[in-house]
Amino acid sequence: MDNERIQTSEIVRLDYTKCNMTKQEHILAHIVFGIVVAVVVFIYYRSVILSAVFGVAIAPYLEKEYQKTVIKKRQSRLRTQFKEFLNIIAISVSGGSGTSLENAVIASHDELKKLYSDKSDIVHEIGLIIYDYNRTGLLMSEGFKDLGERSGIDDIKSFATVYSTLNGQSSDFGYIIKNTHDIIKEKIEITQEIETNISGAKSEAYIMLVMPLIVLLMMSSMGSGFLDALFTTFMGRVVATAGLAALGVSYIIATRSSDVEV
Repeated sequence: MDNERIQTSEIVRLDYTKCNMTKQEHILAHIVFGIVVAVVVFIYYRSVILSAVFGVAIAPYLEKEYQKTVIKKRQSRLRTQFKEFLNIIAISVSGGSGTSLENAVIASHDELKKLYSDKSDIVHEIGLIIYDYNRTGLLMSEGFKDLGERSGIDDIKSFATVYSTLNGQSSDFGYIIKNTHDIIKEKIEITQEIETNISGAKSEAYIMLVMPLIVLLMMSSMGSGFLDALFTTFMGRVVATAGLAALGVSYIIATRSSDVEV
């Protein structure tokens, strides 16, 4: 990114440990989760008032959990993009090419724009590091250190530490960068594999959570009055409450058990 092409509005230090949803997206998420909860409760109780109460009460909790998911997805995307960045600079400085690490980082920006859009996080962040280096003289190692702190990604923090150590301390930085790239790349790939397996398990868990709702809907729509007692008698309410509670506990277990840090 050329210095003259960077507008003041683009010099934004993003905090990837916080949710980047807009106010409108937060409101929409509240509404969607409220409706979903209300529908589920109505299936069990056939009460509009209870459905509305549960929907309003539980929607904020689900929206907060959704924020965590949004944060993790963005961090995961940035981690994947950073792996490609490491691959580019490792190729640039390997084999005794004579390319400095700073020039490799600068050259990587155009390559990254070919792989991702100009609006992608990695293109934005590398552009900021290059801008600070050219305009303010800030060491690139400090730029990566700042990115590591803002992103909350250990792999970027590790690279920043290695970069800082290499500043004027080693003539064989190409070999060191290559080894660093291989180590971080392997860790990222393992992390991605684990995340893929977890996503598959979560999908199966969500399907299992939906099945009782489908069965209940099908049985109550048969018109035989088979489930009338569930909605009209005291014992039926107790059973419905137990079923709804079990559904809620199962959802919490499914989401919490898949929250694995690598």
